[in-house]
Amino acid sequence: MALRAAAGWSWRLLIIGAAIYVLLLAIGRVRIVVIPVIAGLLISALIRPVALVLRRHAVPRLASSFLTIFGFLIIVVGVGVGVGFNAANEFPTLADQISKGVEQVRDYLQDGPLHLSQKQLDDLTNDITQTLANNRGRLVSGVLSGATVAAEVITGLLLTLFSTFFFVHDGDRIWDWIVTRFPPDGEARVRGAGREAWSTLTGYVRGTMFVALMDAAGITIGLVVVGVPLVAPLALVTFLGGFIPIVGATAAGGAAVLVTLVSNGWVPALIILGFALGVQQIEGHLLQPLVMRRAVRLHPLAIVISLSAGGVLAGIPGAIAAVPFVAVLNRVASYLARSGKQPAASDG
Repeated sequence: MALRAAAGWSWRLLIIGAAIYVLLLAIGRVRIVVIPVIAGLLISALIRPVALVLRRHAVPRLASSFLTIFGFLIIVVGVGVGVGFNAANEFPTLADQISKGVEQVRDYLQDGPLHLSQKQLDDLTNDITQTLANNRGRLVSGVLSGATVAAEVITGLLLTLFSTFFFVHDGDRIWDWIVTRFPPDGEARVRGAGREAWSTLTGYVRGTMFVALMDAAGITIGLVVVGVPLVAPLALVTFLGGFIPIVGATAAGGAAVLVTLVSNGWVPALIILGFALGVQQIEGHLLQPLVMRRAVRLHPLAIVISLSAGGVLAGIPGAIAAVPFVAVLNRVASYLARSGKQPAASDG
């Protein structure tokens, strides 16, 4: 009996695993379409309440959608331009500091424990230069492939913009159309599952936005106190890193520490490291439990596996979308399981 049950579960698990594998392969093939659509869905979960507020104040549906998208674009472009100007103004100073740092490393190699001679240092520099020259072809091909990636990025951005607009403008109508494709006796459960999914998604996006802002504010305070250049770009990197759970904040903190080490030295870098660790502790033990507990009820292992799978399939965008996707699936599955048991309980 036990062997028969184990065999039954085995072939079911094999079919489920094969279906998931085929689905992941299909998503990987069309990720240039899937990722922008998912990005549009995440953005619409953040900004659609603005359109709903405008509609409640008698603004027509089309006008409210355009105003919401236009306002979002103004904020994004404004932040990008501001960060770009800050980087352009700070970069000459940073370049001088990097040059001084290189000279200090050179002096350390020559006068420190290694006691490298001037000839050895010159040979090392020539070897690096020769290696770059020998790999010039690879660098050129990398630039060409970078041009292809840039074309894909532009296409993805346009598709993201269109997807966001239609999710904001016609999201409820699109969902009503999807629900009506199901049998009449299942429409109620599908509609309820959709409400659970949308509640989870909006809670995740808004909670992550808040946590990312707090992370960026904490790192910014530390950078300003220490006097590190490129404050705005580093704050932006920290904010964006907040959308990748566990890994993003650590990578952003490492970037801030590295820039501080190059520009200001060891002691300021250790201070920024302390700020980064403090921000991560506040995020992990205070902000995440309070803000994200309702939206993402996932075990840390499930989050890590989701991030890994999303990163393998679609890089950084896949890692960003993986956790909310799994959280939505978990919430919907729980709702369907509960709603499926209710009729049987009432009959008993």
